[in-house]
Amino acid sequence: MILDMKLTKALLVAGAAIFSLSGIAIAQDAAPGAAGPAAWIKVCNVEPKSKKEICLTTQEIRADSGQFLASVAIREIGKDGKKSLIIAVPPGMLIQPGLRLQVDKNKQREIKYGICFPNACYAELNITPDVIAEMKRGNQLTLTTLNQQAKAINFQLTLIGFTSSYDGEAIDPAQLQAQQKKLRDELQKKAEAARQKLIEQQQKATAN
Repeated sequence: MILDMKLTKALLVAGAAIFSLSGIAIAQDAAPGAAGPAAWIKVCNVEPKSKKEICLTTQEIRADSGQFLASVAIREIGKDGKKSLIIAVPPGMLIQPGLRLQVDKNKQREIKYGICFPNACYAELNITPDVIAEMKRGNQLTLTTLNQQAKAINFQLTLIGFTSSYDGEAIDPAQLQAQQKKLRDELQKKAEAARQKLIEQQQKATAN
């Protein structure tokens, strides 16, 4: 289970690189906008110990500032293995109540948190094919969790593009690496631009 979660985290991070480049941003308690070019993507890798392939069909949402808000992934271990729903939200939420997941106006499903890391808390739910079928038919996925003030926070994800990503081929590893390199380069450029702007502001302040 620990190895599975480590690989799951690695795949989620890899997917996040693509989401960051896609410009997908959404505010909490706001309806999702038009689907981006890669609202859902599929990534796969082999778990070293069991030699089984683990695939994630996943979507991540971020605020306009780039702050992580939430991610949802369908994890499949092996061709006919178990299917799990992996949800990640920012730390700082109330752990004991767990969170709720709802497709459109259908029945809400309660999910307990399993583990927290410095950057996110994860919840996992073993699912059956009917949950996937419901997501394929749906338009919107809503996650509801409670913040430290016990206030409900809703994260809404589009289900547009889920079916084609889930049923389709995983993204090519070479493409994934290229996207990650592009992201690193862009982040480096932004950091350098911010540093240069700070230097210019300090120089102006000194001159005055």
